[in-house]
Amino acid sequence: MCTTVHLSVESVSNSFWEELRRRVYTTPKSYLDLIGLYKNTLSKKRGEMNANKNRLANGLKKLETTNTNIAELKVTLAEMQPQLVLSNEKLKETLIVVNRDKAVADEKERLAMIDQQVVQTKAAEAKVVKDDADEDLARALPILKKAKQIVDALDKAAVGEIKGYAQPPAPVVMTMEAVVTIFG
Repeated sequence: MCTTVHLSVESVSNSFWEELRRRVYTTPKSYLDLIGLYKNTLSKKRGEMNANKNRLANGLKKLETTNTNIAELKVTLAEMQPQLVLSNEKLKETLIVVNRDKAVADEKERLAMIDQQVVQTKAAEAKVVKDDADEDLARALPILKKAKQIVDALDKAAVGEIKGYAQPPAPVVMTMEAVVTIFG
């Protein structure tokens, strides 16, 4: 092939001279360059072909591995089918129990809401009673302070005077009963 190409270049170079009056020479060096170019191109193409062949071989290996894995998974799936059916049945039973428990929980929640309303009502009533008691206490505290001040102002002579009564007056009896009650 190289010889044919080299000789055909010689014949075309003669026609090139006749038409354009330009000389083209073919030398043994150009023949060797042609052979070197061919060898380079051949080497590159062989490398590309080997790379493609290796990629194809790797792809085929992966496909074979994948097919093997798929076959194993199909076998495993077939073996697990009864377990899946059992799991489905258990799931249905569990769902029934959960629904039943949810109904019970809903009923308890409803009762708890009723109890909460009762507790809130009682708390409101207790607040009203507490507010009343706080008002009464607020009115009684100044009177108590005043009474303490008066008791603190008593001296031995006043107590002795009261002791001297055979029958103390009614306001004194009422005051002393209040003092005795306060001090327990």
